[in-house]
Amino acid sequence: MSKHMSSGARRVTNIVLATISTIILVAALIALFIIPGPSSWVDSVQGTDDAMDQSVSPTQAEMYCPAPMGLADTGTYGDSAFQATVGNLSTKARYAAFGSVYTSTVSALGSSSSNDVTLQDTDLTDNADVKTGAQDVDGSRLMDTRMLQASEGTGATGAIASWADDGDLKGVSAATCVSPTLSQSFLLSGTATGTTQQLIVANPSTKPTTVDLSIWGSKQAGKLTLSTQSSLSVPAEGESSLDLSASVSDQDALYVTVSSKETPIAAVVRTVVMDGLTSKGSDFALPLPASSNASVIPSVSAGDEVNAYVFSRVDTSTALSWITKQGLVHAKDVTVSAGKVEVVDLGKAPDNALGVMSTAEDKVWLSAKATRSGESQQADFALINAAASAKYSAVVIPDDVNAVISLANTSNSGRTVTVHAYSADGKDAGSEEITLGANAAQTLALDEFDGDGTAVKVLTLDDDSTKVVWNVRVGHDNLGNGKMAGLATIESRALMPVTSHVWARSNPAIVR
Repeated sequence: MSKHMSSGARRVTNIVLATISTIILVAALIALFIIPGPSSWVDSVQGTDDAMDQSVSPTQAEMYCPAPMGLADTGTYGDSAFQATVGNLSTKARYAAFGSVYTSTVSALGSSSSNDVTLQDTDLTDNADVKTGAQDVDGSRLMDTRMLQASEGTGATGAIASWADDGDLKGVSAATCVSPTLSQSFLLSGTATGTTQQLIVANPSTKPTTVDLSIWGSKQAGKLTLSTQSSLSVPAEGESSLDLSASVSDQDALYVTVSSKETPIAAVVRTVVMDGLTSKGSDFALPLPASSNASVIPSVSAGDEVNAYVFSRVDTSTALSWITKQGLVHAKDVTVSAGKVEVVDLGKAPDNALGVMSTAEDKVWLSAKATRSGESQQADFALINAAASAKYSAVVIPDDVNAVISLANTSNSGRTVTVHAYSADGKDAGSEEITLGANAAQTLALDEFDGDGTAVKVLTLDDDSTKVVWNVRVGHDNLGNGKMAGLATIESRALMPVTSHVWARSNPAIVR
């Protein structure tokens, strides 16, 4: 009996001990979650105020290439002799990709098409690294370029040129393809009677957007109140247009800003001038580069009738000069009121003029309208923005137009550049090194190079690469048997990485 009781007592004791152990283990586990352990158990974190600023460059780029020059009003009402018509308008487009480009394709905006163009390098063994393509166009296009790496000298550009010697668009017009951004601005030649300013906004993305319009004029300072809507809805992968002449009439010049709320957009303005039934010219106005104290408009030629347009956010003054091969020839001093476009009639460009230069106290935006007259009171004009500079930049020339390269040096010391030309199939057509004097300009005809040079790349050899600007003046041979005026320009496009900055700063309070 005693032995039996001893065994039972042991079982009770074991149960009590097991229960106590369980309670202790549960309590310890709860304590680990609630009570912080010694700091020696935790890896130390060094919190500092150091900031990280890293540059990131995308390897894919899009550009919008506008549809051919056209008329905003093509109604068929009334006598056929008085109806607006584009006449025998012809349009050519050419595209080029330079450097480390994997593929570049041009397709119709917003739809698939059998008329897509994939740029080709016909000789992969040469050192040119240039892919090209061309087509006749009847609508807007989207150029999609994918690069192997974002580097200097790598990128793409495209251009269109239209011409006619019959109808209401007599003369030559041209445009460079436009890179989409959230905001783009224009300096336009005005909204007098007979002038149409048709704003065309393209949205290459798959998301619709709304753009806001802000317009300043030449008659008074300050933003203008529009007679039409101040915003414009643009569908995904589509385009919308607005007649700026109806929005703000009777202005001698306009400064227009188009800002997107949702997604980057690309915009151009088709400017057409008529005097009754007489064609007075047409051209594309393209987005302005950044404002600057020293701005140059290349591709002005002797005999051009030149009007300059200047806009500033602050009251300032500028000196406008003709830029020549020997340097500057003073033209006019201009006082610029904040928020008001100043229109400056510079008269006929003198014999040695190659461009117009603005030297301003404060940064200004600058553009010009260069006009020439033909037979029977016909005229044509080129709308030319102040050119932007880059260490590497390029132009591509559509087929069937003649071209003259115009280079200008905005600095007070000499600069040297190398001009490389390439044929229609991307082969090297030769190069030439050009030294520009201080505040001086030079021209170079494209036909001076070997073969059918249709693409041009310029490399600035000096360290200060932000001082040389250039573009190309184009025309069409024997327009109206040589009796009609025809002129336009094609802007250069930078072949430089588009850099975004990623900024980060450590915060020790985040880690506890």
